[in-house]
Amino acid sequence: MSHENPFQTAGQPAEQPRSTRHDLRESVIRWASQFKPVDRALQQRAEWMIEQTRVQKYLAPKIVYKEPGVLKQNNVEQGVSVLCLGAGKGHEMDEIDQLLPGSEVVGIDPHDYMTKSVADRLEKLAHSASYLGEHFRAEHLPGIEDGSMDGVTLNFVLHHIDKKQHEQILQEIKRVLKRDGYVFMAEDLADDSAEAALVEKIDRRVNMEICAEAPHNYRSLDQWKDYFDEHGLEVVEAHEIKPQEVRHGFFVLRQKTEPSKT
Repeated sequence: MSHENPFQTAGQPAEQPRSTRHDLRESVIRWASQFKPVDRALQQRAEWMIEQTRVQKYLAPKIVYKEPGVLKQNNVEQGVSVLCLGAGKGHEMDEIDQLLPGSEVVGIDPHDYMTKSVADRLEKLAHSASYLGEHFRAEHLPGIEDGSMDGVTLNFVLHHIDKKQHEQILQEIKRVLKRDGYVFMAEDLADDSAEAALVEKIDRRVNMEICAEAPHNYRSLDQWKDYFDEHGLEVVEAHEIKPQEVRHGFFVLRQKTEPSKT
């Protein structure tokens, strides 16, 4: 992966333009995220997401250790590279780094920033952690080389992006993903318009979204499977859970293998 672009290091939370990041609501969220209870709650959510998307199950076996059985960062001969799209305040990156010793974790989120508490932890503990600038978006990833990522995470992101851009996002993910890499994705599910309206209402309340007009696009579990299949991604695993009012779908995907030419 090229590092010629202005990546933010773990110890340098991305600086945010005042025009898009300093309204009252965002200032309150920024202020609250400094406190340990909020930080811990975000950590727990990240732990839950990474567990449900099976990141460790599929990527940990790809790590090569100098001394077998010693699962420590200083014993890693070859780690893995993970790209987190919609990285939020960085807690997902933090969790992945802890579960995958010697990993290189890159985060992108044009609507958020890495908090100081996460940046401090990653500065001390991470092998390599970078939070890219605001001009990086899921549909446009300049500087990330073709076939350079062992894993890409995309958790509760696509339903906030116009459906017209979904195909381009998947194409860009496939571009940067290694042939034996995996995509780990989580999405809210809705089977009909009534359920979609309920999910949107709860989503807006829980996320305190920066933009009130942010799009909300939902699919059912089977509709997501069909969509992935149509766009060259094989579903390795898929399951759904309903911890409260909203159903969540979790997917492990990989690129389809092209049939051999005879």
